[in-house]
Amino acid sequence: MVSRLSFEADQIIYETGDEATGAFIILSGNVDLLSKTGVRLITLGKDEIFGEIGQIIGQNRSVTARARTQVEGIFIPKKQITEKFENADPVIQSIFRAVAVRLQYATKDIELLNEKYENLRREYARVNSNLARYKRAHRTN
Repeated sequence: MVSRLSFEADQIIYETGDEATGAFIILSGNVDLLSKTGVRLITLGKDEIFGEIGQIIGQNRSVTARARTQVEGIFIPKKQITEKFENADPVIQSIFRAVAVRLQYATKDIELLNEKYENLRREYARVNSNLARYKRAHRTN
């Protein structure tokens, strides 16, 4: 049965790896979807749905959902989503599954890019520190 829920700002709604038990529709407020390393992928708002992907592709949560602000929403249980999806036109089912899988790949790509960025940032800091030491050691006064 559909139920109404409230979340406080910064409250975790679900985490990466949690069982996909249903989806949420935002009535008010904002929700951040975060990658497994905490990279904000998107901020969702009023009338947007999240948490639906796991139901469609039969996997656990691929992102963490965190309330960015006070959030009021509706929770739709997995059973209801599955029933509606299974009764949808097969073409619509195929399109939705394809989009869901592509979204998961895009999330993994963002994770990889963020990891590479962090590695470059650390390397830049190391090189910059070495350069500063070199300049101090070779000052000509």
